[in-house]
Amino acid sequence: MLDSMIVKKKVNYSEYEGKYDKSIKKRLEKTPESIDVETMRANLYGYTFTKEYANGEIPNELSMDYWEEWNMEIDLENLSSGYYEILEDTDLLLGNENDSPYFDVSPQEKLILEAIDSTGDGKTPETALSVIDVHQEYEYIQRVVRLSVLQLVRQSVNKGIDCLELKDFNGRLEKVYFDISRHFDAGYSGKRSTRSSDIEGT
Repeated sequence: MLDSMIVKKKVNYSEYEGKYDKSIKKRLEKTPESIDVETMRANLYGYTFTKEYANGEIPNELSMDYWEEWNMEIDLENLSSGYYEILEDTDLLLGNENDSPYFDVSPQEKLILEAIDSTGDGKTPETALSVIDVHQEYEYIQRVVRLSVLQLVRQSVNKGIDCLELKDFNGRLEKVYFDISRHFDAGYSGKRSTRSSDIEGT
């Protein structure tokens, strides 16, 4: 979907079996800058080999919406604690300024976006973006092409490739392709996915 400096490499899922590391959440909270795209890929696609994934569970650390909420809570805590001046000096939101192709995202969201972007450009079924969950498609669209200014016209799935047809205010159609084949291969195609916090009640 994006023309960027991120190296594109189709996902070979077997390469990431056993690579998911639960400690990634703490690293994302404390030092997201220490995580590179390949490490994020290993956690994102390595998670698909877990029994939790087969049960339709997505951990918080692999959800962009979770990190958006988490950073909002940090903002509110700093504001109520009188640390708003310090918060203003930190670049929590990358926005769509400078060379960032994303809209108002935290460092954690950016890492997930970059991992997905590293798998293709989303312009054709052959170069579809690899996601581990259908909801991740909407998280991606919201942060890259601003779902709020687009209308979803049609969604279709063919051989594990999900095509979203989006229309802008001028009536122009854009198709974005996502590879969700792993979703089906892991055996939870009939289950609705849930985030860890939805399961744990946190």
